[in-house]
Amino acid sequence: MKDLIRTTAEFKALRAEAREAIAAYEDGADFLFTISRLAAIGERMNILLA
Repeated sequence: MKDLIRTTAEFKALRAEAREAIAAYEDGADFLFTISRLAAIGERMNILLA
């Protein structure tokens, strides 16, 4: 079931948002901002997978 959720548009959008946050950190974004952004994304992913 989790594999099906990972193929949904909503989950893919969250994954893309996480990649953007990591790319922004590599470009010099603040570490704490990046971590808080990734934590929020991870929380939404966990809700979808629950």
